[in-house]
Amino acid sequence: MKCKKLIAVALSAVLAGAAAGCLAACGDPAPADGYERLSSKDLPATASVIGLDSYRDKVKGGLAGSMAGVSYGFYHEFIYRTWQSQSTFPQWTPGRIVNGYDQDDIYLAVTAIEAFSELGLDATARELGIYMYNKNFEFWDGSNNDVLARGFAPPYSGYPKQATGYYTNAFSDGNSYQCGASFGGYLGLNMTGASNELTERLAQICTYGDGIYAAQYIAAMYGAAFFTDDIGEIIEAGLAAIPEASWSAEIIRDVLANKEAGMNEQQNYESIMKKWVDYDGKFNSPYQWIEWPSDMLLDAKVCSAFTTIGLLYGNGDIEKSMKITMQCENDSDSTAAATVGILGVIKGFENFPEEYKSGLIENQMIKYSRLTVDGVADTCKELIGEIVTRQGGKVAYVDGVLSLVIPEAARQAEIGAYKPGKTATKADLGEPVLYTDEEMARLRYFADPGFEGCSNEARNGSSSGYLANGWATDKSANVSVEFRKQSAYTGQNTVRLTASEGQTVSLWNPTNRALSKQTNYELSCMVQLSEGFCSEFKLAVWNSSGMLLRAQAAEVQEGWFRVTLVFNTGNNTDVRIGAQLTGANGADFVRVDDFELRLK
Repeated sequence: MKCKKLIAVALSAVLAGAAAGCLAACGDPAPADGYERLSSKDLPATASVIGLDSYRDKVKGGLAGSMAGVSYGFYHEFIYRTWQSQSTFPQWTPGRIVNGYDQDDIYLAVTAIEAFSELGLDATARELGIYMYNKNFEFWDGSNNDVLARGFAPPYSGYPKQATGYYTNAFSDGNSYQCGASFGGYLGLNMTGASNELTERLAQICTYGDGIYAAQYIAAMYGAAFFTDDIGEIIEAGLAAIPEASWSAEIIRDVLANKEAGMNEQQNYESIMKKWVDYDGKFNSPYQWIEWPSDMLLDAKVCSAFTTIGLLYGNGDIEKSMKITMQCENDSDSTAAATVGILGVIKGFENFPEEYKSGLIENQMIKYSRLTVDGVADTCKELIGEIVTRQGGKVAYVDGVLSLVIPEAARQAEIGAYKPGKTATKADLGEPVLYTDEEMARLRYFADPGFEGCSNEARNGSSSGYLANGWATDKSANVSVEFRKQSAYTGQNTVRLTASEGQTVSLWNPTNRALSKQTNYELSCMVQLSEGFCSEFKLAVWNSSGMLLRAQAAEVQEGWFRVTLVFNTGNNTDVRIGAQLTGANGADFVRVDDFELRLK
């Protein structure tokens, strides 16, 4: 897809002409902080302006909305495949939103924002693929993670396997990033070229064609919602961001035409299903060119249509819009997340209904990330100025308010030709794009480095103290998974170890990628010790039989700190990595989080 890149452009080149020139020249001299002072009456009528504080509030509102939508929709996710009566829906309660902290529709968007913050706005799709793989998102197991682990790099990792001839992506039209596309709107706003390009960089890790277009459609709607509350305008902005000939655009035009023809929401849904899915116990429409699992519909363009139905018939009402979207069922949490998220941007957090936000937990990090709800809003605010500047706009005081000023030219995306996955051929896609050996060495070597998939409930009752995803302990009574207690270094989970006097407690996880023999590796993790800690904590490496190969004691420090161990594999190609605590008094404890194993 040919999209406008996030390249810095001189303001004078983009804002040519006398009217546009006022954007750079009119107004008072810059104040002490370096920002210009502009008057709105001197700006071009086509310029978009939003105060930075308002922008932050709308990002926070969008995130709260998507968390509310996903938490409510999760109740019906993949349970039903046909239109459902609202009588089957539960009563909304403020505490339900807590479920949003560990939902993929939320953490996909949040980790994308965090990735751009940590890696920089120029991070390539290849780098982003490694970053996301190392998070070990549980729903990526068996599909997207497998493709990356085999060495296929973006964009090839998202190509349809039916065309590549390799085991790349069986669900390239899937909603792997359509469900988390809100980040593209938060960071791209109504600058469709920027929104498209940012969204594609993440979406191409695991999708192709309509899988990418559907994500861009959702992102563009989020971006438009910062500047208008007109649902029709928001939908049209989404359509303007994708190829007119695409199935992703055609299905949305069908939804709009059905509404115009007088169909109610159920009739519209049934019309879409008949044409695009044709559900009769299996999905066999000409528009469904892959065999979806019989119990779920993950097609990105169809999910986008369900979100659009909710927005169209909900008329801006949160409860009504959310429930109509849910009546479309299937991946109901993803579709409801987008519906309510877009409405959340329109309203902003300050004006978002109290009943839908009061259950949020202050300072609770979102799964797989180090960001809270406020942290997401702050990080977006830190990034958006540079993004707007790169698109030819600026950050300036407008009528005394520090604002983002976006020129009309930044809202015009270059839309390339439609790339349908169904007709893609090996010749169209070219030779495989692979990660280098150096890049492959940066992929994690074991599952669940941050314990996000572990829980005390996962224990199987055996003496091994199984915690899930390979993590286990020999003293299960002394190892606990702390969940959503704000004690983790990242995400929601951390593991806490205690040991009685003279007792040694071990925690380990086997590697699931082969290591090289006679090679140095570096193992590390984040550690937090209890106050007055006088026991001994070690990082440790065992061979596959459980024989200790190397251990490294940690020096006592305050707060969270990183402990590192360098070891040589010898003749081993697989090992167990983990930690040991030897107690001095039975009161000391240690928390561990975010293990890493990398080539030294």
